[in-house]
Amino acid sequence: MKKAEFEEFKNIEEISPPNRVTKLILSRVRHDLNPSSLSVFKKLILIQLATGFITLVFCPQFGIGFLKSSMGLMGVLMKFGDNICMAGCGAVFLGLSALIATLVLRPEEVRVLKKNELVQFPILALAVLGIFTCLGAPVLTALGVAWLLGSIVGAVSTLEVGLFLKKMI
Repeated sequence: MKKAEFEEFKNIEEISPPNRVTKLILSRVRHDLNPSSLSVFKKLILIQLATGFITLVFCPQFGIGFLKSSMGLMGVLMKFGDNICMAGCGAVFLGLSALIATLVLRPEEVRVLKKNELVQFPILALAVLGIFTCLGAPVLTALGVAWLLGSIVGAVSTLEVGLFLKKMI
């Protein structure tokens, strides 16, 4: 019975879909395979918002955190000096977002993020630093630069770790 149904299916006259439908499908596939940098950056911002709140629980940034009684990771890093502490906190703050991005974004979006990482992560780091400043964080020049560099290096290197982990999974 199944062979007969297959033979009947094979012998059905071929019908081409309307040109408009073909163009629409091809356009959608092209769009899905080549996401814009802006759309990926918007998703990265949303990921940063979520992970940023989580990070502030265990690593206050410039004194801004959710556990006022605890220094969290900052207490450990402070033993190595102010600049190392700020660089480490920045690395954790943006690094977690980069790791989560590699795990939740589609492969095409991760490819675009990887291609633009030296643009998108510095812009995101500067925006976050600006937000901290607006919230009243005492951002001093040297410590701000240490945090900024740490966050960018942390995000770029953690993106690589996330890509490696994704290949292993």
